[in-house]
Amino acid sequence: MSNRNTIATARVHAGHGTPRSMTPSPLFLALMGAMFCPTAFGADLGSATAPTQSAAVSVGEVSAAAAAESYLGSAQAQSLTQKHNFNSGQSIKVLGKEQIAAAGPLGGSAQALSYAPGVGVTSYGNTGATKNSISINGIKQGYGGFSGGQIDDGSLSVTFDGVPMVDPGTGLWESPQVPQTGILQGINLTYGPGNPQNRWYNNIGGQIDFVPLQPTAKPGGDIKLTYGNYDSKNIVFNIRTGSIDGWSTIIAGGAGSSQSYRQSPDGFNNPSYSYAWFLKTRKTFSNGDFSVGAYLAKGSGYRPVPIPVNPINGVTLTGAAGSPLYSQTTTGFYSSLPKGIWYKQDSNSTWLIYSKLNVALDKTWGLHNMVWYRHGHRLHFHYNNYGLGNPSNLYEYNNPHDAVYGDKLWLSAKLPYNDVSFGGYFLNSRYNTRNAFYNPADGGTRFVPNAHYRSDYFDQTFLAAFLQDRISPLSNLHITPGIRFINLQTHYTPAGQTDFAQAYALYPKNDQGQLPAANTSFTKVEPSVDFNWQPLHWLAVFASYAQAYKEPQFGGGGGLFQKKAPIYNLEKGADYNAGVKVHFDNAPYLHHFLATASFYHLHYTNQYIPLYDANGNYIGDANGDSIYQGVNIAIEDDILYNLHVFANANFEKATFDHYVTSGVSYDGLPVSNVPNKTFNIGTSYRYYLSGILLKPSLWYQYVGAQSLFDNNAGAPSTTKMPGYGTVNLGLHGTVPMQGSVPMLKTVDFSVDILNIANNHYNEFEYITGGGLLGGDSAGQILALPGAPLTVYGSISAHF
Repeated sequence: MSNRNTIATARVHAGHGTPRSMTPSPLFLALMGAMFCPTAFGADLGSATAPTQSAAVSVGEVSAAAAAESYLGSAQAQSLTQKHNFNSGQSIKVLGKEQIAAAGPLGGSAQALSYAPGVGVTSYGNTGATKNSISINGIKQGYGGFSGGQIDDGSLSVTFDGVPMVDPGTGLWESPQVPQTGILQGINLTYGPGNPQNRWYNNIGGQIDFVPLQPTAKPGGDIKLTYGNYDSKNIVFNIRTGSIDGWSTIIAGGAGSSQSYRQSPDGFNNPSYSYAWFLKTRKTFSNGDFSVGAYLAKGSGYRPVPIPVNPINGVTLTGAAGSPLYSQTTTGFYSSLPKGIWYKQDSNSTWLIYSKLNVALDKTWGLHNMVWYRHGHRLHFHYNNYGLGNPSNLYEYNNPHDAVYGDKLWLSAKLPYNDVSFGGYFLNSRYNTRNAFYNPADGGTRFVPNAHYRSDYFDQTFLAAFLQDRISPLSNLHITPGIRFINLQTHYTPAGQTDFAQAYALYPKNDQGQLPAANTSFTKVEPSVDFNWQPLHWLAVFASYAQAYKEPQFGGGGGLFQKKAPIYNLEKGADYNAGVKVHFDNAPYLHHFLATASFYHLHYTNQYIPLYDANGNYIGDANGDSIYQGVNIAIEDDILYNLHVFANANFEKATFDHYVTSGVSYDGLPVSNVPNKTFNIGTSYRYYLSGILLKPSLWYQYVGAQSLFDNNAGAPSTTKMPGYGTVNLGLHGTVPMQGSVPMLKTVDFSVDILNIANNHYNEFEYITGGGLLGGDSAGQILALPGAPLTVYGSISAHF
């Protein structure tokens, strides 16, 4: 099969192509009639029209073996192209290798995401091993054990090579599940719910697609070694077999470790480590392909205690009188409590296996199927003797896990003037909330806890069916109406009495699962529509509207089902995006130029916000109704081919129309932990010196002020954390080997200097209720400081 036919086949399978008629299809008219909101503007077909890279590149999930050394081998990888972004009716941002590298060689997925417009990231560490809280346009995902109400948490979808990674029970994904960015080809962000075909079960604020390296047509390999401050070490590699009788396989992986920049007076350095391994093999044949993938990852790190910004009476390094006051101004900006007083090891791991099948049934119809199984495990091993009181909950052993399997099947049709996709998915999930608090001095163990404990099960079945039609009444106008039907079923079973039988016999009142078994079932309809109009070949005007629903957050130390009856409505998002895109390819001074400017407005209703104390115990909840609106701007270009520039900016206002807890209204207050602006800009320049290709880089990142959550009131506040910025430098060199070593093509070296001005800043602050550190801390500000100046050196080889 020629490459031209390969690309055509790929587009048939993706269900997209160029328009062939000026007349709307009956299917399109039927969909428009079914819309709830006639003014809605919504979702885009995720893979869009396949971009033609060159005569040597094969594009699309369905492809024959290509003659090129590498090619975009999946629909997820295809979405990383500028052409796909330009043709889409959605607001999209792609992070390529250049911007991912700005996070540093030990930076993980969250640190890389911080270079997209509208993305905020907070953490207690600076590597991929430690947890992060991530927000996109103010909507959050993941958690780093931060105190306070995690408002709208779990409302972003996350996928790896198209496979959903989020725990359906909690709605949460932990960033250490993707700790090694060296195995990634790119990251694709969709702002808002997106199109029905690509949407999963918690896309209210958007979706993050991590796209791993793909099998290639020619063999090759890479390996990179890094060492830096805080005894940080990392190795990442990939080996590609190339095409052998239509089979092509890639094996990639990485592992690293580091101490923290926060150290205790007893010398404890809060270490962390991570690893990730990825395998994918693809078989291409004349009318399709079949692939199998497997992924295993873990990140583990000790989590330092938040530190008071200013000294507080009674808050000391040990919690006892006579010990030095614990704060950034007394014990040091980056200090933490001694391990003999307080420590928490926080580990997150996941493994998944999946397969994909794409078949062109004929010139019109394509069939697609994905089957997957994913297992996630979290472990918090916590010791807390702060105050030297030897409490009954001296230890916490929190090891919840979830297991999910599912199947997604859909058909695509390339009709005379429409590209239609329809199908659906089902998934089954079991989430166990297991946790144990105990003190061995009182006879307790993690198997027979003598303080609080829980082991409850959430069994869920999620069903979804979608239909969307990308119609092109004009060659430069594409409209994509869509509709999705969902059914969300949850079955709750309290199991503390059986899983902790001995503890229940001794301490029945300590079981946090206090309510009987219960079931819920919800059925909803999610309409959407978008359009992309290109009045000029380099200019696109786009707009979208979509509705999406999700289950509220379950699990933790109580809340819905466990301590609060499961009487609730699904959380709902109604999202608008509109803007312009400008794209030039190989134009004078705009060689690979893409600029996007968009306005967004998200109304998030029926928010359930559980509130917890310092030990993770449920103490109540709040109900919210919030509005997020702002502007995102992204620019990227190779101005002189050897001069690369990028810039991203966000300006946002996020407020509560409605926030009530304990009968008190906080309407009109800002949503907590949402920066009012973010900005980053960077440039790199390539030039030769004595036969060595050098690339110096300079980039700046700024995060604006954000309002704090008040744990004392269980509500948002108007108190603000100041903004901060960091300046970063890098130097990369490539040495051609010219056959001096068999099979070795080049050797690279690099030096990265992050926060070169050694700026002292806090990534996260909140107003404490006093339960964590005691003393007179209630109403005072605690913080997680960001990383100081950090230097990494790396060397890599390419085969």
